[in-house]
Amino acid sequence: MNLKNLFLLMPWALVITITACHQNGPKALAIPNTTANKLTVKNMQADMDVLWAAIKEMHPAYGIYTSSDSLQRAYHQAYSAIDRPLTETEFISSIYPFLCRLKCGHTQLRHSEGYKKTAADKEPHLPFEVLVRDHHAWVTTHQTDKLNTGDEILSMNNIPAAQIIDHGADLYCADGKGQTFKELFLSEYDGFEDACYKYYHWKGPYHINIKTQAGVVKNLVLDTAGNNTSIQPKPVDNFAGWAEAKNTGNLPLLFLKNKSTAYFKATTFQYDDTTLYKEVFKQIHQQGTKNLVLDLRHNTGGDIRIAIRLLSYLADAPFHIVKEMKSRIPDPAANSFEKYFDTSRTASFKTGFEPGNKESSWYHIGVKPIFGKLYGALPLAMANHYNGNLLVLIDGATFSSAALFTAALKAQCKNATFIGRETAGAEEGCNGGTLQHLTLPNTHIVVEFPWMRLDAFAKNPLYTRGIIPKYAVLYTPLDVVTKNDPDLKKALSLIGN
Repeated sequence: MNLKNLFLLMPWALVITITACHQNGPKALAIPNTTANKLTVKNMQADMDVLWAAIKEMHPAYGIYTSSDSLQRAYHQAYSAIDRPLTETEFISSIYPFLCRLKCGHTQLRHSEGYKKTAADKEPHLPFEVLVRDHHAWVTTHQTDKLNTGDEILSMNNIPAAQIIDHGADLYCADGKGQTFKELFLSEYDGFEDACYKYYHWKGPYHINIKTQAGVVKNLVLDTAGNNTSIQPKPVDNFAGWAEAKNTGNLPLLFLKNKSTAYFKATTFQYDDTTLYKEVFKQIHQQGTKNLVLDLRHNTGGDIRIAIRLLSYLADAPFHIVKEMKSRIPDPAANSFEKYFDTSRTASFKTGFEPGNKESSWYHIGVKPIFGKLYGALPLAMANHYNGNLLVLIDGATFSSAALFTAALKAQCKNATFIGRETAGAEEGCNGGTLQHLTLPNTHIVVEFPWMRLDAFAKNPLYTRGIIPKYAVLYTPLDVVTKNDPDLKKALSLIGN
């Protein structure tokens, strides 16, 4: 799947599911008052007021990572900057820097239902893609022979690359203070390109200052990308010498030929995975596997009950998945903004969850029998439990229930070794449970709005940060272009393969 398309689909993957599916949300209201297809200042500011009021009343991230005073200042700055009519895209881009101060990766913005791009929203494409890390950007693929893979972008149109990266990082929210998802968003999901257009409004030609791998600094003038792509190196076959298992559906399972080593990729947790896990671990047991590489990279979450099923095959003993689920108000379904929330998601919340007693400044949220068991010690799999060496690959898109799973695995599996990059989800927990859609009443922009806070079952987490791998692996631009997998190679080196 194209990574840009994956980015557009991610919001569904992030939901910690209550039921197997959701019905469609409420229909869009009347077309908002616009001038020349733009939203009015009055409507945008009115919706900013609604959003801010909802955040203050019930958003579970309010005041956790950023003080309420700092959030207030960020809100007023964003509100004051809305001083002229804007397109939907421009309005969304103007809200994001404020929303990012919540430091909640489950809080995102979406266009109104039925939105169609106008000519004003047509985005030009850069003639290259980048790998972003530590406020630097290197060229990966490119459509011009003036560039080479590995060239570092020093500046564009006299703006330092680090400054472009900072503004691009404010175009999508992330958990806590971790940077790996921001870097992944800027690299794989074209966030660097989005910053050039949505923040700086550049349409080309671009004046670019680069440094080659030989250390030579060059000044180039490049136009927007065309339809042709440059010839790229032949992709690396990372699984040469591996045999792919059958009957595992969309969950890849491979065995290293003549070795007792297996590779299993756990994709976003979905309902049908429970049956597939049984088959996967049956085959792992039959093969006498001693070393298992579990790939959680780009697992953006899904149904936490399915994460529990996977953990049952790997934990050392009866285990926990979360310590607590809680909300800031007594009953999230009874709030001041009910008419703006998706009624089907509210009904789903009522089906699976139940409000509980106040504990400190939070209210405990319980689960109903239809949901299943979430709290307390959970049982191990009755058959084919894996007890061997476990090497876990993680990255900046290991998020939501996948990060909760990773934190619980780290705390409850002594044989697990983590490789890759810091997870997108914070180790101490995340916001979610019910991922609501708050439709702003005047512009009809949709806000993905979590109702609850989930405390992960983690031991001594590094506050505000994701799960940090024991072995950090950094990709090079050539790795990206050739699809080389240094994470997998590192795992195999640790087990002597």
